[in-house]
Amino acid sequence: MSAGESVRITISLDKDTKNLLEALKKDLKTSRSDVIRKSLHFYSKNRDVLSQEGKIKSYLEMLPGGEHIILDIDHWQLFLNFIEESKDKEKFWEGHKKVAESHGEQFRSIPIEKILERLEACNFYTLRKVRDNEFVLIMNFEPTKKFVKTFLEEVFSTLGRKVEIKDDLAKLRVKAL
Repeated sequence: MSAGESVRITISLDKDTKNLLEALKKDLKTSRSDVIRKSLHFYSKNRDVLSQEGKIKSYLEMLPGGEHIILDIDHWQLFLNFIEESKDKEKFWEGHKKVAESHGEQFRSIPIEKILERLEACNFYTLRKVRDNEFVLIMNFEPTKKFVKTFLEEVFSTLGRKVEIKDDLAKLRVKAL
């Protein structure tokens, strides 16, 4: 069968799915078959992204409100290098602790693992779960480690949660106590 040949198939849809199909058909001003074809192609191209539901949810929570930004990693490195070379770097770190404290207050009802996943969505590190209460944060850039460690220490302190954070060469090990 060539790529242009059509194959007729029969499918069953529940009422909600049928309504979705009809709404898409109307919105896209196309046929049901075209909606299904486009949907299958979209899903096929994006299933890896769609499988990362937690990250996508974090992006959708953080970005639309304008409270967070996406920043190129080279800019991030420039900022952190500039801060470390600044004579006023302690002012930055004190301000950073205050921001972390504020986040700690916002994270009151969130489990430690979900807090770490949310920060992973910010691309500060790659998160690996070792055990139920133990995690490894693999850093993308050395100065990020100080930024993240300081932030997490303040967040967990604000939450009153006992957490041990150990430095490795390019990682942080976080253990809930």
